[in-house]
Amino acid sequence: MSGVQRLRWRGQISVFLSLILICVCGLLCGLLESARTAGARCYLQMAAHSAMDSLFSQYHRGLWEQYRIFGLEHIEEEDAAEEFERFLQPYLEQKDWYPFAQDGCYVTARQVLTDDNGEHLEKEIMDYMKYGIWTKEWTGDSAGDALKTLTEAGQVSDLTRSMEIQTKEAWKLEKTLEDLGRCLNAQRELRDQAAGALASEDGYGFCREGDRLIRELEKIPGLVEKYEKQADAFGKELEAIKSSYGEKAPDLSDAMREAFQKELAEYEAYTDKDGERRRQIAGLQEQAGDRIGLVEAVQQEAEEVEEYIASWEPEDEEDELDTAALWAPVQSHFAGYQLLTIPFEAGVKDKEKEGLLKRLRGMAEQGFLSLMIPVGKEVSGGTLNPAGYPSHRIAYTETGLGLLEKAITAEYCQVFFNHFCDTGGKETAYEMEYLLAGQDTDRENLAQTLEMLLAVREGMNLIHILGDSEKREQARTLAASVVGATGVLPLVTITAFLIMGVWAFGEAVADIRTLLNGGRIPLLKSREDWCLSLEGLLRFAAGEELEGTKSQPSGLDYKQYLTLFLLPCPGTQLLYRMMDVMEMNLSRKQAGFMLSDLAYRVDMRAELCGKHVYFSLGLLKSLTGGGDVTYPMAAEVSRAY
Repeated sequence: MSGVQRLRWRGQISVFLSLILICVCGLLCGLLESARTAGARCYLQMAAHSAMDSLFSQYHRGLWEQYRIFGLEHIEEEDAAEEFERFLQPYLEQKDWYPFAQDGCYVTARQVLTDDNGEHLEKEIMDYMKYGIWTKEWTGDSAGDALKTLTEAGQVSDLTRSMEIQTKEAWKLEKTLEDLGRCLNAQRELRDQAAGALASEDGYGFCREGDRLIRELEKIPGLVEKYEKQADAFGKELEAIKSSYGEKAPDLSDAMREAFQKELAEYEAYTDKDGERRRQIAGLQEQAGDRIGLVEAVQQEAEEVEEYIASWEPEDEEDELDTAALWAPVQSHFAGYQLLTIPFEAGVKDKEKEGLLKRLRGMAEQGFLSLMIPVGKEVSGGTLNPAGYPSHRIAYTETGLGLLEKAITAEYCQVFFNHFCDTGGKETAYEMEYLLAGQDTDRENLAQTLEMLLAVREGMNLIHILGDSEKREQARTLAASVVGATGVLPLVTITAFLIMGVWAFGEAVADIRTLLNGGRIPLLKSREDWCLSLEGLLRFAAGEELEGTKSQPSGLDYKQYLTLFLLPCPGTQLLYRMMDVMEMNLSRKQAGFMLSDLAYRVDMRAELCGKHVYFSLGLLKSLTGGGDVTYPMAAEVSRAY
């Protein structure tokens, strides 16, 4: 082979190797660019997550410090997007391996704390409380038992008050019978006076007494009609109470159902007994008419005798008028007047004690707070404007919470919200009371809360009395002294039930005063826990100071009772009222603060242009006039507290 041929062969090999090297370099650059692009996407996603973390680190400090709730305060979505873009920018400035050009960032979705019926606030509360902050006073079972007890106490209180009213209606019936009895007694006296006038042969005197007797007899139909209307109303109301009992019975324990069935049987017995009396009384209306007719007939006869005597003239001096013979038929006719009577004694005998018992129940209506608030305590004059807060500003639907979730939420409220016994020095001080009542002023919220507390304490106290044979016997003894020997034994029993009800009420008032003084009262009392005697109850009704209730170390304090009351509250309503309080307190330091401006969750999208590194034209770029090849990239990230 010649030298020229060898050189040509060597040139072919060089070209071939150059082509192979270019292909290998292209393959390597493609592989490297592919790996770099994948890394760029990971880098961008990491940068987006880091920027979102930085964005969410700007949570509202006041909301966290006071209530341990996170919320990202950006009034407009554009503000959040700008903040996100600012946090993302430092990552985009690293152009060595991952060069990007930013096209824009925007919010794709945003949920605020007040959205979705308050479920976001509820989730934050659950997240916070699960880390050992919850004192675990309630479990699912214990919360259920407490709610059942609370419900039973409320039902017992409602039934008791209805039956107390019915007892007072029975007393009204007895009062009408007393009026009728007085009318019949007056009839007896006037009959005797009229008979005396006839015995004295005083016809005109008889007529005068007869007129008085007739006027008294004319009252009887009106009294009978009044009695019948009251008896009809009593029967209808008793049927309503029985119907109400049927609705409430499933919420009562077996012992309470049995106790109320016995009491209702006594009311029915009174109604049945009154049925016998009613038949006897109804007959008085017709009998009174007969007696009026008899008196009028005798009056006419007496007038005729008087006229005859006045006009009589003797035929001779020896003639004498036999007046006895003239008056004998009249006297005989009037002697046929049979007194109207009712064969039983009616009415309440001890009017003083009756008045005291009535006064006890009326005390709460006349001045509720003044009755409940202990000496030395003052009621806050704080005012709210719920119309401007989330519970009124935002439309929501009640979705309900599980019982355990409610219990945990109630525990959260106990930790972070003030109440009567711990106002925290706030102008609007009764926050837990507002959660329960939702009124415009501290006074109204406290009054409604104490009404709930009174109903529960009264119900629980009555449950204790009904289960204590000694107290029941004391109430029956007092009832017998109030009613007297009326001949209607069921009246004694239903009066005893009224006494038990107001006794439970008096003890409940003392309980509330103890709670408001910072003491503790057990949910269901034992005999040793009971403080108020019946004598002390009557003295209290008469105006003396109420006997105090002892604080019990094993009982619940005022705050725990309020926590218990939150269990049956509608869950969504409770959450939004909690938002009201949060917004009210934070707006004092930050004017215009609204929870609806605080994001709970944000979805963000960042759009960018990536630049190729291994596909860059490099030095040829200036010669060709071309630019770097770019490709679109996007990162979507979502974050929630």
